[in-house]
Amino acid sequence: MPSRKHLAAAAVFLLATSLVAGTKPAPKNATVVDEGTFGIFQNGLRTATEQFTIQQYATHSTTSVTLTAEGKERFEQSCELTMLPDGTFSHYEWKETAPEKSTSSVELGDQVLILHSSNEDGKAIKDQQFFLTPATFILDDYFFSTREVLLWRYLASSCRPASGGMNTCNLARQRVPILVPRQRLSAQVFIEFKGYEDMPLNGHPEHLRHFVIETDGPEWHLWMNEEQKVLRISIPSANTEILRQ
Repeated sequence: MPSRKHLAAAAVFLLATSLVAGTKPAPKNATVVDEGTFGIFQNGLRTATEQFTIQQYATHSTTSVTLTAEGKERFEQSCELTMLPDGTFSHYEWKETAPEKSTSSVELGDQVLILHSSNEDGKAIKDQQFFLTPATFILDDYFFSTREVLLWRYLASSCRPASGGMNTCNLARQRVPILVPRQRLSAQVFIEFKGYEDMPLNGHPEHLRHFVIETDGPEWHLWMNEEQKVLRISIPSANTEILRQ
């Protein structure tokens, strides 16, 4: 694929967070890189809401997410993904508080990633080790802002600074090893840049970059604006749309 130049820094999260539009200070010397809400719609009906905050510290970054279901039955999950400045994995925590209570975490071991889990009674489930490197991305079920972080890492690895304050990007198809803690499995996905598209979102025309994440299951379509923020995610096979509010 030919190289492309972007006015905004592609590696905003991992290499140059100061260039992200709308960043603001956060406690403990952190910078809020992105925060907001995604509405999750299935078959045209809103089924859940995701609230997220992505913060950059001097030594690491955190993506904190809470997912709640719409309707009468309470459903709530949360997670926090910690990554190092070079985009490699540091730590992951997941918790479900309703309708059941359970937890899991992933930590670095000696040439492995170790998954710890407990069930609704608080009883520990046998640890599981995966022969994966820190370059593995944690792509757990149901959380969508982490897909944005995955795209940032893809851009950071594909773009290099060029003259005139611009970046030269070779957005080739890329393989990424992943771990899905909820399913207790490792896999791989492929990320591909599909080009630019114009579409209306929230009543405004948008000029967006279209990316596809290919998995062993459904195909994910993501649209990102020039501020490096994902505005829309589509999973056609599941009749699911995720829209930034």
